[in-house]
Amino acid sequence: MIKIKSLLNTFDIVVLAAGKGSRMKSRTLSKPMQLLNGITLIEYLLLNLPIKNFNNKIVVVSPNYENIQSKINNIDNKFVYAVQNNPKGTGDALFHALKKLKSKYVLVVNADVPLITQSSYLNLMNNHENKKLTLSLIQDNLTDTIPGDYGIIEKSNDGNIKSIQEKSRIHYEFNKDNTTQFNVGVYCFEVNWLQDCLPSLATHSNGEKYITDLVEIAYKQGFNIGTSYAKDSDESFGINDNYELSLANNIARIRKNKQLMTKGVVIIDPNSTYIDYNSDVEEGTIIYPGTHIKGKSIIGKDCKIGPNSELHDSIIGNNSIINHSIVTKSKLGKQVHVGPFSHVRQYTDIKDNVFIGTNVEIKNSIIDSKSKLGHYCYIGDSVIGQLVNIGAGTVTCNFDGDKKHKTNIKSKAFIGSGTMIIAPIIINEGAKIGAGSVLTQDVQKYSLVYGVPAKKIRNLR
Repeated sequence: MIKIKSLLNTFDIVVLAAGKGSRMKSRTLSKPMQLLNGITLIEYLLLNLPIKNFNNKIVVVSPNYENIQSKINNIDNKFVYAVQNNPKGTGDALFHALKKLKSKYVLVVNADVPLITQSSYLNLMNNHENKKLTLSLIQDNLTDTIPGDYGIIEKSNDGNIKSIQEKSRIHYEFNKDNTTQFNVGVYCFEVNWLQDCLPSLATHSNGEKYITDLVEIAYKQGFNIGTSYAKDSDESFGINDNYELSLANNIARIRKNKQLMTKGVVIIDPNSTYIDYNSDVEEGTIIYPGTHIKGKSIIGKDCKIGPNSELHDSIIGNNSIINHSIVTKSKLGKQVHVGPFSHVRQYTDIKDNVFIGTNVEIKNSIIDSKSKLGHYCYIGDSVIGQLVNIGAGTVTCNFDGDKKHKTNIKSKAFIGSGTMIIAPIIINEGAKIGAGSVLTQDVQKYSLVYGVPAKKIRNLR
């Protein structure tokens, strides 16, 4: 393993993130802001960089970069920004960062190649420094499993890299005699050399300057171009359109699932299970097919999630079961059962040992431990105490057409099936509500009420 001290203060880093992503056909999101495994491309890239190896960190962005800046700052707020006002190619983008470089070498990465891992970056950097190279890059072999057009590496008769040709792969697909390498889009440069050569890059007919032209310059000056391969070939995947983004998402999803299964999570069918980068699942939990775990969800030990369940930014305690149901921006305690076909909506806090049956919807509510909610209920803007039984078909009528109102059901209350609870209302401890009642006023402790509207029948004590 490469020690951080061996590279610290030796390399700067430049992230090229000014691409508009016109081939993504998005009217609102630039390419670095597209989503990969539940986070943006720029976040995915930064989270896989050996970021602690760099003191001087630069990102090249387009104007109005506030959105991308907020994503970068969430990961590392030490980046400085260079603005490329007009998209004139990768060479021009790197030129805007040139005056901010401070170290002997610089690692240059493209935001649309986000799948490279830390070990691959460190291998390239370590090889570059040990051999005191002027220019080095990551290459890979052109295969049918990596779609899209890439810069093809041209070699001299003696096998040295002499240029990178920005040509379509069509010209090379039928070359079966020799393996064709392509340029992945990750580079190391000696900074003094880069500062001498980059300003003189030629402008192509499309008005752009290419980083790849630096390879030919280095070759003509007599320098050998250093190369390395990514640890795994799926790291070399570049993203230029929505199809390639979908394939990259498959790679990132498999990585995430493999990481979780390695630490003891059971994923029955990884091909149909989607777990976002920032979500986590503890050992012993079983994830059944068709399950989506999104955002920053955290699932405890020995749970059963799915099949066909969705969790969004939620926390699930140990030994809980979520069956064919949706949980959004909520917290569930230990040994909670939800479903099938239920929906726990945002800002709900469910304590330990709560049972939620079939086709129940809960929103913005607190449900204390050992309470039970029968089938076909709606509980909204409510506080429910311990050991409460909510009968099937119960509805908290919390909206009067203008405002939402609170329902407060105290511990050990019993709500009969088909009860309509007109908020605001308090049902006190130990009260019992007969089936089919319509509650319009508060209910006293340990009293029996029923009817339409419900009236007190007698005391239960």
